[in-house]
Amino acid sequence: MDKEQLKTKLEVLQANAETKQEELTEILQKVNVARDELANAGKPKLLQDTMVVLVEKLQDVFQEALENADTSDLSPEFSIDYGNTVVLDCIDMSAIEVHICDVESVFEEVFNIVDEESDNS
Repeated sequence: MDKEQLKTKLEVLQANAETKQEELTEILQKVNVARDELANAGKPKLLQDTMVVLVEKLQDVFQEALENADTSDLSPEFSIDYGNTVVLDCIDMSAIEVHICDVESVFEEVFNIVDEESDNS
């Protein structure tokens, strides 16, 4: 093969490689979509509006827990940094409790909770 034929062959191979790369990218996108569909296949559906209500109610539960926290139980640790400013290094928030019954009540407000046995009847 002479130089011109080799250049032509190279150009054809590069064009073929670009086409295959585009095909591969498209296939990989389809694979990712299929993975997402498979991951969501068994999940119960939740409307966006319902999710917003649920998040807002849970946010209220956590906000109330933070507001009702006794600040003397937080055990803050302060230090002075190089600029002579006081810095909060650590704060122990383990004393702040969100009770399971509070979270359960939010779910009961938003959803009709049933036992599996009674649901199958």
